[in-house]
Amino acid sequence: MYHYIYSFANNVAKLLFDFNAYNEEYNYDITYKDNYKVEVISKNNNEKYIIDISTRGEEYLSEIYDENGKLKQPISGFVNPLSGLYPVDFDSNGVYELLAYQKIAGRYNADSLGYVLNTLKWKDNRFVLDNQNVAIFGSQT
Repeated sequence: MYHYIYSFANNVAKLLFDFNAYNEEYNYDITYKDNYKVEVISKNNNEKYIIDISTRGEEYLSEIYDENGKLKQPISGFVNPLSGLYPVDFDSNGVYELLAYQKIAGRYNADSLGYVLNTLKWKDNRFVLDNQNVAIFGSQT
């Protein structure tokens, strides 16, 4: 996906957002941990998130963990480049922020663990991180 935002104020084109620059700035470490946990660390703001994968199927978990919930071997996942960028006026003040989506993947791309959601606001003539969340998938009860 290609995501660019331009301003054409006074008939002059100015690049405001470039997905390549975003992808270079927003990087993450994804590490499987003991006891059915996956750690997500955002390098941009040094935030840490823990995803509980204990509700995944037995077949999936037995490939990764022993019967005591210990990792069989170290496993790292990854976060995909920017996959969605949406203008949202979160506080209804007429000023739109950008909501950026990046998929968190486990051992392979189809092994989706959730999404990193970055809210970017306009500050000092550029978009900067305002808020960050990790969204996970629900499970059947």
